[in-house]
Amino acid sequence: MMKNISIWLVGYMSLAACTQAGVNIEAETAALRAAADAYHSAGSGQDVDQVVSSYTSDSVTLPPNSPAFEGLDGVRDFATAFTQLPGFSMSFGDTVAKVSAGGDMGYTLVDTIITVDGPDGNPVEDRLRDFHLWRKDDGQWKIAVDIWNSGLPLPGVSANPLEGAWVVTSWTDTEGNVQEEPQPALYVFTPTHYSVMFATGSEQRATYEGDDIGDAEKLAAYDTFIANSGRYEIEGNILKTRAYVAKDPNYMGGWPENEVNYEFERDGDTLTIRNLVLEAGGTGTFRQVEGTPNPW
Repeated sequence: MMKNISIWLVGYMSLAACTQAGVNIEAETAALRAAADAYHSAGSGQDVDQVVSSYTSDSVTLPPNSPAFEGLDGVRDFATAFTQLPGFSMSFGDTVAKVSAGGDMGYTLVDTIITVDGPDGNPVEDRLRDFHLWRKDDGQWKIAVDIWNSGLPLPGVSANPLEGAWVVTSWTDTEGNVQEEPQPALYVFTPTHYSVMFATGSEQRATYEGDDIGDAEKLAAYDTFIANSGRYEIEGNILKTRAYVAKDPNYMGGWPENEVNYEFERDGDTLTIRNLVLEAGGTGTFRQVEGTPNPW
């Protein structure tokens, strides 16, 4: 089975290298999209016969968390059981359709929403990334490989180890000195963006009264506070940040190449971040908080 999939994929990539004469890629792409639309309509309407007719006789269906289903009998078995789930409904987003240079292979990619009744009878929704490898079969576009996965995290498990709000519990500087009662710091991570507010040092920041403050007070306030926010990415245990706005204008956009990298480790609700603050260059340990107006 996997050998056949590899052959199809290699063939598709090879055909993409050069366009064969007489192949109207635009027309074939439109035909592929129409075939995908008919397939989606059949799936939404729970028309199992029409769904089965969209596949090649040697097709492979690879659902997540499930054995593979091969051939038209396998498609029928899976589609029948799937569409008969209590409360079943499905809808499709816009379809991305690409055709190989040879005009006889292509793929589609579409976001799909599946709804079924949960154990308690209430609707449960899943959001899928649906991929199909299509092949011309007697002049018609047919699905040769059907594979998809969920865009949602597993129940009770966050797909993003940083997402949430974090307050500092300890800070270790570059010389190994540990501050067990560090000044307040709040780190907030959404799925794509972050915000950092960090009071540096071990001494409480000086306050002032009124609006008429001197340069020395401004400098003291500036030197004891770090703030920036922007986008971030995760690669393994590396946090990559790019600041959109920051207290220090030199930090905006990130440096030296518009990106700053840090190392992190999470253990339950404890997060350790190394070298997150460039000026301090130390290691911070944080505790996750939820909906707490004053976590200190």
